[in-house]
Amino acid sequence: MAHTLRKVDKDFTFDEQRVEINELAVDVYNLKHNLDDITLNDIEDVVARAALKKVYMGAKKASKISVEVIPEMIAELESKDKLNEINEEFSDNFEGFTDLDELVKNLSVPRTILLMVPSGEATREVIEKISNSLEENDLVIDGGNSYYFDSEDNGEYLSDKSIDFIGMGVSGGEEGARKGPAIMVGYKTEISNELKNTLSSIAAKAGKDCIGFYKGYGSGHFVKMVHNGIEYAEMQLIAEIYQLLKSSNKTNEEIANFFDGLNDENRSSYLIEITSQILRKKEDEVSVIDKIKPVASNKGTGKLTVETSLNLKVPVPSIYAAYDARVQSNNKNEWATNTPNLEGLSEEDLSDCLYFGRVASMIQGLELIKKYDSEINLGDVLNNWSGGCIIRSNLLSELNDINKTTKNLLGDKNLNSLFQNNLSSTKKVLSKATVAEVATPVLSASFNWYINLTTLNNPSNLIQAQRDYFGRHTVQFINSNEDVNIDWN
Repeated sequence: MAHTLRKVDKDFTFDEQRVEINELAVDVYNLKHNLDDITLNDIEDVVARAALKKVYMGAKKASKISVEVIPEMIAELESKDKLNEINEEFSDNFEGFTDLDELVKNLSVPRTILLMVPSGEATREVIEKISNSLEENDLVIDGGNSYYFDSEDNGEYLSDKSIDFIGMGVSGGEEGARKGPAIMVGYKTEISNELKNTLSSIAAKAGKDCIGFYKGYGSGHFVKMVHNGIEYAEMQLIAEIYQLLKSSNKTNEEIANFFDGLNDENRSSYLIEITSQILRKKEDEVSVIDKIKPVASNKGTGKLTVETSLNLKVPVPSIYAAYDARVQSNNKNEWATNTPNLEGLSEEDLSDCLYFGRVASMIQGLELIKKYDSEINLGDVLNNWSGGCIIRSNLLSELNDINKTTKNLLGDKNLNSLFQNNLSSTKKVLSKATVAEVATPVLSASFNWYINLTTLNNPSNLIQAQRDYFGRHTVQFINSNEDVNIDWN
């Protein structure tokens, strides 16, 4: 089948080009309606995708119609081409579709749809579109990295249509996708044993299936959000230890050896393990890490964790400091001339303070989950994160042992002992880092958080007195809940 598209002469005026491109858009649109009958090889005047993309770039300046039509055509042609290859390769147990209605019609009833698309508007758009083809008691599972409040909204939207919904947080990255991730399931209506078994079968294994079931459309994604917040903190803590060692004139190989040594101390984690590998990676005998620009980006879950903590009035300073450090890494200025030189740090002290900070950030995250929903079992969360996910580590089982014996982690003497046993080293490291002018935002925040917790009388009485002085906001006296104003003059 031959199809001829218009050509735009180079000598045409802009107005003439615009007319021709609009006409081209119509031709492309008509061609698009016959996609089922053609392949890429059937197109004669626009054989390559690159040619279509050139038309698209020109059309962006001259025609709205072209901008809308041509990228869609490129994507659909490529999708159909790739899908045909997959269908041929897996013909015995796989059938793919490029049309949502067609996909839904070919599923057995009641249908289960698993979505893995970008969070936010894209997820909602697909949910709204696919819901028009679904029926009562069908199920939609959002396995993307959605914000928990979006999952709550999407669940209610589908509920109004008598369609079930699950907001499912998934963690593990590329390795998790291949070997099994940690799965955090948020649900409202009862989940069938068949579905539980199916989801459990694809979850990571760490003695047990690394999957948690949490009541509420958004609960699974809430637990995933907190997981990511803790992840921010641990990554920054490791980076701070790396910086301290670099400032002590340690080589990348020596720093990698330090992190490897944490395995022997039973203090390793997935993030610590990959750090060693990163530091040893070389290209042309040069460490890759030394070639990487010191700028860290984020996708928003750290920020959301901080915002949520403020709304729920749960302090998470370690997570906040980690997020802030990423933001600041994108805002270097002419002041950035300092190259610190640090002496006298012991690896034992560095190991202890890293552990101190990791415990602090983990506890802050767990307290946030508890405030969000007191019915969530923190032991289930710790088991959920024990394998497959980015923050998996030996620390989780240690904290779980403590959690089994207490109803209040922040009042537990065994947890306090974890901090106390590593406090002296943390103070030494922070002192030396301060003198040498090495920034330690998360380690410092973790230390201050703990000291605030353990200080009998903090200075907040003065702050409240100031508030009453200038704004008549009242104070409360010790051993009294009565609000009173003081005559300060």
